[in-house]
Amino acid sequence: MTIASPIWSDRAGISRVCPNAHRFATQLLFAALALGGAVAEPAPAAFPLPGADGALDEFDNLHLVQSKVTGKERLIVGDIHGFLHVYEKREGSYQEIWISEYFEGPVSGIFVTDINNDALEELVVYTEDGRFYFLDIEDYNTIWSNPPNDYEHISSMYVYNVDDDAQEELIFVADGKLIIFDGQDRFEEWRSDEESLQATYILVGDVDGDGADEIILNDGYIYDARYRDLEWQSSQSFGQRMGLLDVDGDGILEVIGEFGDRFLRIFDIDLRRMKSPRR
Repeated sequence: MTIASPIWSDRAGISRVCPNAHRFATQLLFAALALGGAVAEPAPAAFPLPGADGALDEFDNLHLVQSKVTGKERLIVGDIHGFLHVYEKREGSYQEIWISEYFEGPVSGIFVTDINNDALEELVVYTEDGRFYFLDIEDYNTIWSNPPNDYEHISSMYVYNVDDDAQEELIFVADGKLIIFDGQDRFEEWRSDEESLQATYILVGDVDGDGADEIILNDGYIYDARYRDLEWQSSQSFGQRMGLLDVDGDGILEVIGEFGDRFLRIFDIDLRRMKSPRR
């Protein structure tokens, strides 16, 4: 059996980022081998920054883009103080060309996607303190932001089209609830009945083999992505970070979680259990 490279959360030009990705990817591959699989050659890193090394392609608050106006590379960085910085590569070094106004909380993540279905990519920036902003990707003007008092705290966010309409949705955990937010019409489509969610990592994929996507929260909750039903609440978390991979060749993705001690655990969501390695 051949196992393809891990499915990360990069879909349709959306970059989900996490630290130490190269080590995590290696662990995923060893986990696959431990379960009897052969591993296909992994895809090259998606962060073509000359001179860079390590896991820059997986940082939540760092994104590399190419300006359609100047044709030059730009590095976009969010900081803990609530500001967004843009650096442009000029004469071999990155020079700061823009800094945002205060975003009312530490910047937690940056996405590049067509969030409002206008055939143009935007920057989506969210903060720990409950704010998210849609910015023009060239001049960084704010297109729209949610009101200051909508949410007090956002612990994680993901961007994905969960209902097959024309636009992406924001999927995030705020104030203990899972929220699905329409990026085009800018309204909250749905929120969970559960009020004590603490997820810091979100993925979307078909992890039970029913032909439909699920929303996977790393604190152990699995939701149907289309109908938003709670399908399973695990008695244990899925780790600090997660990857999706068909480890055993049964045609169904497993959830592979990395825990604080850097060990991996593999979960069969369709069987509602943690997988045991072959001996």
